[in-house]
Amino acid sequence: MRFTHFQALALVVVIHLLVPLALALWTWRRSYTSVTGWGLQVLVLASYTVFVFLLGSWVFASFYLRYAIVALSIVVAIRSFLKIGGLPSFVEAGFWGWIGRGAAVLVSIVLIYLIVGAIRSHIYDEPSVNLSLPFKNGVYAVFEGGNGRESFLMNYHYGSSTHSRSRINRSMKYAVDLTKLSMWGTDANGILPRQNERYVVFNEAVYSPCDGEVSDVVDKWPNEIPWSGQAPYNVGNHILIKSGNFYVLMGHLQKGSIMVKVGDQVKKGDPLAKVGNSGWTSQPHLHIQAMRIAKESFWRGEGLPIILDGKNPVKNTLFFK
Repeated sequence: MRFTHFQALALVVVIHLLVPLALALWTWRRSYTSVTGWGLQVLVLASYTVFVFLLGSWVFASFYLRYAIVALSIVVAIRSFLKIGGLPSFVEAGFWGWIGRGAAVLVSIVLIYLIVGAIRSHIYDEPSVNLSLPFKNGVYAVFEGGNGRESFLMNYHYGSSTHSRSRINRSMKYAVDLTKLSMWGTDANGILPRQNERYVVFNEAVYSPCDGEVSDVVDKWPNEIPWSGQAPYNVGNHILIKSGNFYVLMGHLQKGSIMVKVGDQVKKGDPLAKVGNSGWTSQPHLHIQAMRIAKESFWRGEGLPIILDGKNPVKNTLFFK
C-alpha cells in the first residue's frame, strides 16, 4: 500500500494514538444518564480497541503501545462502569440524542464488520505450505499477511488495484511482508525514518525457507529511499525457488548481496542474500509468497497459504528467533 511520508506519519499518529486516547478520555469523563448510554459508549471504545489491536500497523507505532491501548481501554471501561450505579436502564432522548445513539451503533457495526474480516483472514481456503522463517536471531513481525481475499486491511496484496490491473493479485493472495523489531517494538530507530540504515531489518541475512532449486534471480535494482514514492513497480531484486510443485518468491533484496544463481540447489537454512529496499516498497522489508507452478510466468500461479515455523503469519504476528 502506497502512502507519502506525511500521510503515513499522520495515519500512524491518528489511528494508533489520537483516536484511542480521545475515545478513552471521552468515556472516562462523560456524564451518563442511563445504562444504555454507557453501554453504547463502551461498545464504541471496545470495538475500536479490538479493531486497532488486530488491524493497526504496530511495526510503525510499537507493539508495546498495542498492549498499552488494550490495558487503558479496560481500565477506562471499568472506571466508567462504577459511575452508572443507580441510573435507569433507558431514558428518552431528544433529536440529537437519537442522532448520537445512531452514530454510535453505526460506527460499532462498521468496526465489528472489519474485525470479523480480520478474524476470517486467519482462515485459509486450502492446505498451507510449511516453510521455515527465513531469518535468524531477533524478533520479527508480519506487517502484511493473511487471507487477502477476506480482509484488505490485513493483507493488501490481493485487493490492491495495481496488482489486479497487472493480473498478479491471485499469486499474492497470501503474500507476507516481514520486518525485524527494535528494542522499542518498532521496525526502525525513529518514526518512519527516510534512511534505509535506520531500519532494523536492513542488511539482515535471508536464509532459504525450504529445499529446492533456484529458478529465477534478479539482481539489478538499487535501494530506494524509504517513503519516496518513486520506486519501480516490482518486488525489486528477488530469488525464486522451485520446491516440489510450488514456487517460493522472496523480494526487495539488497543489490549485490545475492549468493545464488539459477540452477543452484539450496537446502533449508542456506544463506541466500540480504534484505534491501529495492522495487515497489515504502521501507526495507522482506516480501515472501508461495505459488502453484504455472505454465506462464510464475506471477500467474495461484497463491498458496504459508505457515512459517508452525505459525500462521497474519498481520501483527511475532516470531522470536
